[in-house]
Parts: sequence; C-alpha cells; structure tokens
Amino acid sequence: MAKTLATFHSSNMQLLKNFLVGSTNSPMHQLLIIFTVLITLYVSSLSAQNIPTVVPEAPSFKSTSESLFESARLQTELNELSDAQDNYLAGIELLVQESGEYSPSLIQPYTELARTFSLNGETVEAITILEQAQHISQRNFGLLNMDQISLLDDMSSAYLLMGDTIQSENVQQERLALALRRYGEDDPQVIPFRRHLANYYDLSRMRGLAREQFEDILEIQQENFGEYGDRQLATLSELVRIDILLGNTRASRRHLLAMLEFKDMMSPTEVGNALTILGDWDLTLGQTETALKYYQEAHRLLTVKQPSLGIQHFSTPKLINFIPPPSPVDIQGNHTRYIWSSVLVRFNISSLGIANNIEIMEPSISGLMDSLYIARLSEAVYRPRLVDGEPLDTIGVFYRHNFRYFIEDN
Repeated sequence: MAKTLATFHSSNMQLLKNFLVGSTNSPMHQLLIIFTVLITLYVSSLSAQNIPTVVPEAPSFKSTSESLFESARLQTELNELSDAQDNYLAGIELLVQESGEYSPSLIQPYTELARTFSLNGETVEAITILEQAQHISQRNFGLLNMDQISLLDDMSSAYLLMGDTIQSENVQQERLALALRRYGEDDPQVIPFRRHLANYYDLSRMRGLAREQFEDILEIQQENFGEYGDRQLATLSELVRIDILLGNTRASRRHLLAMLEFKDMMSPTEVGNALTILGDWDLTLGQTETALKYYQEAHRLLTVKQPSLGIQHFSTPKLINFIPPPSPVDIQGNHTRYIWSSVLVRFNISSLGIANNIEIMEPSISGLMDSLYIARLSEAVYRPRLVDGEPLDTIGVFYRHNFRYFIEDN
C-alpha cells in the first residue's frame, strides 16, 4: 500500500499542477477539482493492482457552503470584511449550483453579505444584494409576505448610509404599504408599522408627518378598543409631545386632559407618563409651578407602581423643546455629496429647566455649527431631574449631535 501511494504521488502531482494552471475557477472550485481528480487517479491505481477500494464520500455542496458562511460570520465579527465577502460569495455560488438561483435558502446569506458591504462602506452593492433577496422572498412566499420587512429595514439603513434620505423614506413607506395591503387599513396589526414610520419621521425631524401617523394609530385604537385605555393614552401622549415641538395646536392636550378624567381605568405607568408630558407642556410656556405639580404627581404614581421606575424616570434632565439647528445639507437638500460630523456640548441645567454654562467640548469640523448649537441649547427648556419629588440643579450634562455637511465645507 505504501509503495502504491508513493507511485501515485510521484506520477500524478505534476498532472494536477498542469490541470490547474490558468484556471479561472474560484479557489473553492479548485479544491473540489483537486479532490475529485485525486480520488479518480487513486482508484485507478488501486484497480490496476486488483486491490479492493473504498471511495470516501465527497463533501456535499450544502455542508461546504455552510462552512463558508460560518467562516464569513466569524470574519465579519473580526472586521475582516473583504475576506468575509469572498467566503459569502463562494458559499452562495455553491448554494446556487445545488438549489437554484431562487432558492429561499439564499435569503439569509444574501442578507448577511449585504451587511458586510454596508459595514465596508459599499452601500450600493448592499442595496443591490438586498433587492435580490427581496425578489427571492416574494417569488417563494408571495408579494405580501411579512418576512421581507427585515430586508426593507436593512435597505432603508443602507440608503441613509449613502446619504439618500429620499429613497430611505420611500422604503419606509413601502414597509407600511405592505402591511396595509396585507391586513387592511383598520386592522390593529398595522399599528406597529404606523408607529415605526412615525418614529422614523420623528427622528428625521419630519414631525408633521409623524403626527399624521400617530393620529391614524389613535383612530384605529379607538375603533377597536374603545375610547379609553392604556394604548390610547400612550398615543395621545406622543401626540402632545410632538405638538410641543410643533407649537401649533392644543387639541391633543385637551383630549389628553379629558382622557385623564378616567385615569382610574388605566395603568399608573401610562398615567404617570401622560402627566409628565403635560408638565413638559406647561414648563415650555413658563408655567413652572403647574409643571412641577404634574411632575410630582407623575413621580408619585410611578413610584407606587415600582419604586425604581419613578426614580429612573426623573433621574436625569430631558430635552423638551430643543430642535437642532439645520445644517447646510438640511437647508439646501442632499443634491451633492456630503459626510457626517458631530458636536459635543457640556452644560448645566437648573431646577427650573434652564441651560447655563454651555461650552463646546468637541467642536464640529471647521467649527461650522458650534455657535448655532450654543444658541439653540440656551433657548431650549429641559425637564429637570427630581429627587424625592423635588427638582434639583444638574451639573455636567453632555449632549452630542450628528449632522450632515457638504464636503466642500471642510
């Protein structure tokens, strides 16, 4: 047997080298070719000597692709993104050969590959891959399947990374449209999707659009669960919070006050949150004493429910009506390339919710927005922290904000 193996190695290794010279196959394909040729030649040499053979089973495409995906996941965690992408692509190629280009087993590796591209700053490639994954999902599970929601979320994030806020918003709207077509406009199952879009608009400072979503949510809740309840109270609190920032209506506040007439039917936690929002409203209007009464009642209710809850709720000051100053990109639109910068500010907040001693700790690039942030922070009102129900001064509050700016402004 040893002589046979020696003869096999000496006579056939050069054949393998010649076979692979100039090959355009992927490294994994080359390994499979090597394995197949070695087995074939080895069996031939044994057969010539009438020696019985047991041929080992070749590795399956599935097990090979899975091992590649496992390696790629580990490389992603180690930030070896290019190597991870190579392994994902090799594994996907094998999986396509085994199961076809529209196999649902491709959705997960496509999604993971797209995330490596996003992490590597290759957002166009990430979006292309996610669109392919969505196509496979729709082809296999229908146009209205809800499993594609996570793909849409990743797609929206990728558009934001590349600075395309318009397409990101379009994807968010597609997300809601999918739920509306699947469940119907009045079905409570669409509420989480409307809330998701409302939060997206809120974070994007499109608060008028956010308000519309919360109004639709409230209408669905009232039709399905009645006029009063914890769900409705929480949604009204969100509407009042947005109205504080918009400063253009009192209807939601009046509605919230009317609902609190039935607070005994609702949870102390939601009632406490609602009272806190009413305190915020009065504080922005300079009605400090009334605001403090709301805060103290909220603190009492939250503490009765769970002592740590009341403490945590008022442990740090909260921004109430601070609106960051618009950057040049916000004003002019994202028609040209831009990148992100940030500013870090340190200041104190009095027991009355007023900022003072504002200083820039980490300036923005070229100091572009520093003075604007100081001005806006000094004009804003803050919910003070409470200890045992009493408002106190807070020293050393830090606030960081990210904003976009044009590359030529650097």
